[in-house]
Amino acid sequence: MNTITFAPELLNFLKSLASESRLNILLLFLDGQERTVNQIAEAIGLGQPATSEHLAVLKQAGVLMARKEGKEVYYQPNRDKVLTTLDKLSSLLRNCCK
Repeated sequence: MNTITFAPELLNFLKSLASESRLNILLLFLDGQERTVNQIAEAIGLGQPATSEHLAVLKQAGVLMARKEGKEVYYQPNRDKVLTTLDKLSSLLRNCCK
């Protein structure tokens, strides 16, 4: 029996999205606008510390990017990374599920 292992990058991506709260955070960006931690926390109904933890997971997995402006940190999706990773996942699933 052949064992296929996921690349760590793909595994981290999938784990980062395996949370309803993190999926809700990602969906906030459908309008293309960047947001601060406080804006995200308010929109999804979580406290700032919990939201920051979720954002850190998404950023570490390459799903989100952050930029600092003064005291504020603005988040937005890392569209290129997300699309590349989704292509890899799609290819993997197509090959295994022929």
